[in-house]
Amino acid sequence: MYKKILFVIFTSIILFSGNTQAFGESSEQIDISKYLNTNGNSFRSDFGEVIQTSKIIFEFKKDTTVHVKHVIIGSTWSPDEPKLIKTLPGKHTNLEVTDEDGDYLRPIGFVGETFEESEYIIAGQKPHSGYDLVAEYDLENFLELGENNLWKKQLQFPHDVIIYFDNEIDLVFVNSRPVDISNAGGINCVGCDVVIEFFNEKDPIVEKVTRNENKIEEISKFGEEFAVEFLSDGKISDVKFIDDLNYLSLNLNKENQLVVMKIPLDLLLSPYHVYFTESDQEVLAESDQIRKTEFGQNVTATHANLSFRGQMEGLIHVVGATEMEHEEQLLKIEKFTPKPTSKTDVDTINQDDEVEDIENDELYKKWENSNGDINNDNTIIFIIIGIVFVIIVGVIVKLKKN
Repeated sequence: MYKKILFVIFTSIILFSGNTQAFGESSEQIDISKYLNTNGNSFRSDFGEVIQTSKIIFEFKKDTTVHVKHVIIGSTWSPDEPKLIKTLPGKHTNLEVTDEDGDYLRPIGFVGETFEESEYIIAGQKPHSGYDLVAEYDLENFLELGENNLWKKQLQFPHDVIIYFDNEIDLVFVNSRPVDISNAGGINCVGCDVVIEFFNEKDPIVEKVTRNENKIEEISKFGEEFAVEFLSDGKISDVKFIDDLNYLSLNLNKENQLVVMKIPLDLLLSPYHVYFTESDQEVLAESDQIRKTEFGQNVTATHANLSFRGQMEGLIHVVGATEMEHEEQLLKIEKFTPKPTSKTDVDTINQDDEVEDIENDELYKKWENSNGDINNDNTIIFIIIGIVFVIIVGVIVKLKKN
């Protein structure tokens, strides 16, 4: 009787604390009888069942070729029942199938004359449900570099996608919103339908703005000079600072032009309001205001980072804040600034998140936080199981006494 009770408790711990992500399979069967594995032998079965990928991992760098990993979580199968993993469209090279520790899984193969043009990977076996299967390859011509310094790719997947970036990339844009990944290796896109962008060259354009006694100040040799930095996929021109109106103005030269500005706070205090108008419009209306994001600022910062996207060619107005508004923003930043932590693997991006303009820490829930929530849930479960165990033992003792 004691063995049965202990077995039930041990089984409950495994069931509650294990990975609950389901392993998806389809009923589609494909004839693989004419294809050989990498050792030149036939597979044990003439048919393979197509399975669904649990998640995809991309490794991005400043190159059209990306590294792709299809991760299969849970379940097992033997060499008598090989499974098929659908590859992404394009030219594939350097196929490898391993477990999560990097140990080779064999046999493997592909559907097609060559792997470059194949549509499916054949995974001969997955012997352990506790170890993920990883099918990886290089995919050519996946990322696109535009004419104006910007890499771009739209991702649409029904499952989670993790994107890791090369070390030289520290700022990416997700649906035009900036994400500082200098302290995170990448991003985790939950229910992924996003446009990913990042600059090829990160050396900024520097425009010198002079503040003097004139009502309208622009590039000048007199007065106090400030450097305003720009990153953009288009040209920036006619940068002016208008002191009486407390704003910067500049011209954009293309549609959907992406702009990042680094503004000295001694020149223009944050938070900012950004307006887009035609060149001949003299009055700013509330309807002219466009979406913007301020990021990477702390209470000791000397500069503010601002990002926005202009709809078309025209004039941008960046209106600064008052001293009181700036102090209120600093209090909010101090409140939401987390304690220093080590570099994380990825940030998590949810498609339904509402975007705020204070800090990226409010936009993106850290990967490590989600793990903490899981641990808290498991702790509660263990406490409940412990209480049940004590009650059962008490009942046993009482029965033995009777």
